Amino acid sequence: MQIVWFRRDLRLSDCEIIHEAAKNQQDILPCFIIDPWFFRQKEIGAARVKFLLESLDNLNTNLVKRGSRLYLFNGESVPIIEALTRSLIQLGKKPKLYFNRDVQVSYGIERDREILELYSQLNLETHIGLNHFLQTEQECYESLWQDYHYYQNQPLHPTPELINTPNLSLNLPQLTFQELKQKYWHYWQVKSSYFVGGEDRALATLNSFLSHRFWGYHWKMSRPWEAQQGASSHLSPHLCFGTISTRIVFQRTRKLIEEIQEPKTRKGFALKAFLDRLRWHDKFTQRLYYHPELATQNPDPEFDRYHSGNDLTGEKQELFWAWCNGITGFPMVDASMRQLNQMGWMNFRMRAMCATFLTINCGVSWQHGACYFMTRLVDGDIAINHRQWQMQSGVTNPMSKTFRIYNPSKNLQEKDPNLQFVLYWIPELRGHSMKQILSGEYLPNISYPKPVVDWKKTRSVNGKVISNLRSKVRDRLERERGEEYYQAIQAKETVEKYFAVKDKQYQDLNNDLS
Repeated sequence: MQIVWFRRDLRLSDCEIIHEAAKNQQDILPCFIIDPWFFRQKEIGAARVKFLLESLDNLNTNLVKRGSRLYLFNGESVPIIEALTRSLIQLGKKPKLYFNRDVQVSYGIERDREILELYSQLNLETHIGLNHFLQTEQECYESLWQDYHYYQNQPLHPTPELINTPNLSLNLPQLTFQELKQKYWHYWQVKSSYFVGGEDRALATLNSFLSHRFWGYHWKMSRPWEAQQGASSHLSPHLCFGTISTRIVFQRTRKLIEEIQEPKTRKGFALKAFLDRLRWHDKFTQRLYYHPELATQNPDPEFDRYHSGNDLTGEKQELFWAWCNGITGFPMVDASMRQLNQMGWMNFRMRAMCATFLTINCGVSWQHGACYFMTRLVDGDIAINHRQWQMQSGVTNPMSKTFRIYNPSKNLQEKDPNLQFVLYWIPELRGHSMKQILSGEYLPNISYPKPVVDWKKTRSVNGKVISNLRSKVRDRLERERGEEYYQAIQAKETVEKYFAVKDKQYQDLNNDLS
């Protein structure tokens, strides 16, 4: 009896564990555990839960088509797996457990360790698969790109045509899908329908992106209105929950690039820009797997006093509330936050801009912004979200003497020149010109607020605080570890700057094309 335990790999195509378990046509018990831990997190997001439930429903549908079904167990993961295993042993089975490595949170890593110990004690086999690319920590700095492309170009795992799943009477807390919908009805009723979960929808989203939506991706991805309309892939929630594999996305995209006769055309640049962004998914996930403490801690202690994550009070609480609700008086920030609250998503450039505004201009610790994003994002991925918040707040890459602070007014002019995005999300400003909006010369009786902070002043004052802290980190590291460490850090920064260079190239290309 092969137990296939799904987690963040809610698909059948290019899924290592279901492929390996079905090789010899043995009985397979596919299962998912509704772990209460998931709902106890302070960073839980209703749109993300709905996406998960939809993905489970679609996974079950696809299993049924192959003569199987998804067992839904309700309870804490380790006790459930132990009880399931012992129940199968009592039925005369010798279970083997298949699961893909979970790299998201320390809870998952510790949970998997306990289960491996249990199976070792019971003298039972396990198979740990890869849901996506993962190296050892040392390999990350030695052969990252070579190993990455080797993995992505490997043949896809075939989808089994038939999955033998017996009907078992198990004395375990289970849920039918009807009971699942009844128990979590309030998540199913979340109004947002911009992103629908499931492998079928993931493949359809990829198909539509590669058929036409990718045109202009390399410059449209930074423009919020175009991105909202589908210029970006909209695959991020599916990659987060594993309803599609990065290898399918990578190989389909590479094939299309090869079919384009002149890869240096606009279409070729767009697809290559997309593949660059796809690498982020595994790069950030890998870092969190080996350093799970970075989900909540600053990478260097010098920043702890400024970015502590302690409860907000007074003015900072008021600024944070205005930011969360999209009423800061900075139209590009407010439109982006309102989009986040309603859609559960915003494009990368606007995420970065909103992050620097909150952490630098409002002086609020990055932990608060990261947590709020996770409560709203349908594609909330701790590895990417929290690391980006650290980067945008200026606490990473201290060996570099500069860090970026986004200007909301400049982004409004450059990324939403026709005001389509701002006027869509801020109806109060309809009827105003770009000049009126930038100057704050609003029509009488308008309900839109004045700016909550002086952007230039806070950029100068708070930006200087972060610069000084970064300088202290540099001094300490150079003093403690010497020139050899400094050179090693600079070598590592070469990789970090790779994407920054690409960003600049695509921006220059955008200007040329314009």
